[in-house]
Amino acid sequence: MKDAQLHDRHPWFDVGLLVTCLLLALALLAIWLGDAWQRGFLAGQAISAALPPVVWESLTTLGDARVQLALLLPFCLRYPRVFWALFLGALLAGAISRGFKTAVPLPRPAAVFDAAQITIIGAKLTAHSFPSGHTVSAFSFVVPWLALLGWRAAPIVVIAALAGFSRIAVGAHWPVDVLAGALVGLLGGWFGLRLSRRFDWGTGVRAHWALVGISAIAVATLPFDGQGYPGSLPWRIAVCLWGLGGFVAVYLLPLARLGWQGVNRELAGLAAGQDGKAD
Repeated sequence: MKDAQLHDRHPWFDVGLLVTCLLLALALLAIWLGDAWQRGFLAGQAISAALPPVVWESLTTLGDARVQLALLLPFCLRYPRVFWALFLGALLAGAISRGFKTAVPLPRPAAVFDAAQITIIGAKLTAHSFPSGHTVSAFSFVVPWLALLGWRAAPIVVIAALAGFSRIAVGAHWPVDVLAGALVGLLGGWFGLRLSRRFDWGTGVRAHWALVGISAIAVATLPFDGQGYPGSLPWRIAVCLWGLGGFVAVYLLPLARLGWQGVNRELAGLAAGQDGKAD
């Protein structure tokens, strides 16, 4: 699939995404007003007990933006428009999430339940529960891939859903936090997609190099900062090696072989939709 086709999405894409957001909002209201969010949390924890903690620690890191960047780095040159849309969507969704966390001081499960009642995996968090930032990040990552790939992006949606559910499994968030996180992430990703078409300077050569460089630096910190989940270290190391290995193979080695101008010509051609490649 050509990167240039990102904005030539199906006419029903926007409608389907907004309907999904409406359904998430209704589910969120139903759980909140029905006072079922605590029962839902305990039910989620009971389900998650079937898998060892290290699985949930690794899955929850999928909501870490650095992990998402690491997975994406080997493909940024081929999909510069997707990369730019993801970057904008993540910024917007993250800003909205921060605003809600400040405006809605909902305590986390660890501040409500006794330690014997629930399972806490990783760091014990007690405040700023609403919404789940990891879920926001995971679902903002989904939108550009859905726009480009359609139903073929289903595995990415499943991964985002697992990242969201893992926040309940590790004892960090209520179900309402996860639903709100998915809603904010989808809306932020959708606005980011629209803005990336209007303001396409982020696909330019200099901007692309700057964004990729920042991403590579962020990815390099993964082995040293697990955000309170030490059991995810092997996964974080593997993802870091994948991302930095892709950065070296896709950017640095061609730079050494072709020179600055050669790599930039290839990038400019991809940004202009002239790559002529298709999956």
